[in-house]
Amino acid sequence: MASCSSDDSSDVAAETLLPKKIIETTVENSKSGSLTYTLTYDGNKIKEIAGSDAGRSVYTYTGDLITKVEFYVSGSLYYTDVYAYEGGKLASKITTAESNKTSQDKLTFVYNANGTITSKASAVVNKVEIPYDGTTTYTFSNGNLVSTEYVDGEKEIITSTFDDKKSPFTNITGAKLLLDLDDNFDFASLNNALKHVTVTYDSDGKITQTATVTTTNKYNASNYLTEAFAGDAKDSEKLEITY
Repeated sequence: MASCSSDDSSDVAAETLLPKKIIETTVENSKSGSLTYTLTYDGNKIKEIAGSDAGRSVYTYTGDLITKVEFYVSGSLYYTDVYAYEGGKLASKITTAESNKTSQDKLTFVYNANGTITSKASAVVNKVEIPYDGTTTYTFSNGNLVSTEYVDGEKEIITSTFDDKKSPFTNITGAKLLLDLDDNFDFASLNNALKHVTVTYDSDGKITQTATVTTTNKYNASNYLTEAFAGDAKDSEKLEITY
């Protein structure tokens, strides 16, 4: 019975792994650089992501929902994202820069009958909302963000395929609800990307460019991602995740 108890504990620990450190190494025109992110938590709630470049993101929860993220540069508050929800789904995101608090950027999310989610952008100037023309539509399948479509006169569609292993961020409370709004990591998907195909169209609907990025992934014994590499010797990106 003691052996069974030990096995159960190991299974629980494996199911609740959280990334503690992520090293991002990029190569551009054969020149290499790296950035280390340190992640801290309160239970399964993310408290802070601190970068080795003196940038950091501080997260605030209301219950199990992330409702505010403050972005600092060299110790000074740079801008703040405030999230609102309806029925447990993200309804809006308002971004306020410290340098100009009279004007905000706003995203409003609409949940469509076919299961897609549409994001509409606007500016809020002196509390007056001014809509932009562009929209972004997200399509999810099996818990993964498989398609993102940007339309603003021209159109860009990113189609993604995924493995069946665990995303490093899958156990972070509330992170998935932020869709693709994190600038650094894919909080939105349960699994890990294997390929992104980006197709760009002009205003007449003609394809002007197609780009494919393929990622090679490595995993630990619990099937969590430990390394993702995309690119070649001249241009590449690699993430190394420590739990």
